Amino acid sequence: MLGVRLDSELEERLAAVARTQGRSKSDIAREAVRRYVERHDEAFLAEARRQSLAAAALGWTEEDEEWERLGVAWDDPDSANGRHDASNRRDAAE
Repeated sequence: MLGVRLDSELEERLAAVARTQGRSKSDIAREAVRRYVERHDEAFLAEARRQSLAAAALGWTEEDEEWERLGVAWDDPDSANGRHDASNRRDAAE
């Protein structure tokens, strides 16, 4: 269960839409939250796919130590900031 406080103007507008559509305010709020979550889940998945494709284009594999460096870069502002080119790859030095 979730309770949400709305300012009076927004609540009045929501009530008017609910009356017009013959729906409850809860039903409309539930739909709005569902759409918001779906949109943001999709954005997260799209970013994960983009990063995976970028890593694959660099030739990284699941075993590549660069993944660990990339994770450190997100947490450490003094690290390489996630910018990796071929010169940073483990096999570039081999």
